[in-house]
Amino acid sequence: MTDRDLYLHEYIDITAQNQWDYMEHAKAQAGHEKVDFELLGTWYTMGITGRWPQVINIWEIPGGWDGWHGKVDRLNLKRRTNAHLDKWWDKAFTYRTGGFDRLLANAAGGPNMASLAANGVKGTLFVHEMTEVQPGTALEYLDAVREVRQPILNDHGHRLVGLWEVMMNDYEVCTVWATDVDAHVELGKAYDVARGLLSEDAAGVAGDSRIVDWNRTMRQWTTRFREELMTPAPGTHCGPADWGLDDSVTEA
Repeated sequence: MTDRDLYLHEYIDITAQNQWDYMEHAKAQAGHEKVDFELLGTWYTMGITGRWPQVINIWEIPGGWDGWHGKVDRLNLKRRTNAHLDKWWDKAFTYRTGGFDRLLANAAGGPNMASLAANGVKGTLFVHEMTEVQPGTALEYLDAVREVRQPILNDHGHRLVGLWEVMMNDYEVCTVWATDVDAHVELGKAYDVARGLLSEDAAGVAGDSRIVDWNRTMRQWTTRFREELMTPAPGTHCGPADWGLDDSVTEA
């Protein structure tokens, strides 16, 4: 590896119904206003699977650790002199109250924005996973995700977007998958059929014992994990071109 890709992961606490406006505001950042971060994606956390109202942003940091140096320097003591950012921040705070950030680093073999574009990785639904691992085992677990879990999920219509070690702690990793609603439901059915909790006739899909095997295997590294579904903002790196709404969908 000639360089290590770094990312900024943000949980954004949204006010009222401002998630859509905030995502557009994130997409509109340019030049100095985005502190030279490149937007991988901005997503609304689906309230039926996670905390709401909440937006998740993930930004690629050009230049790896050297690029991170510039961002930390600029947002540390020099932040008081970044008057050109005040307008963007003031507008952002009409949509949000605060958030929680993490620094992520690519695990070996993980995709980056260039490879995602080259491989045409897109989704209309995304799975966001924050996993806690036994301290010091993050990279071992992520290697297993790449080598064992990724082929299984590929067979069920999920493509890897992010394979990240969380920096500045020794117990978290983050993974993101691009998919669609049909594939998400099919995967859930295949898991339940494999566990004997749903009949194949009722599900209309075959069980996949590899999913069950993986969930057993992962426990040699993990202590717990949590998944949530995310709605992508159209026009983002791995998101759809537009909302794709059916003409029959109308406002109440």
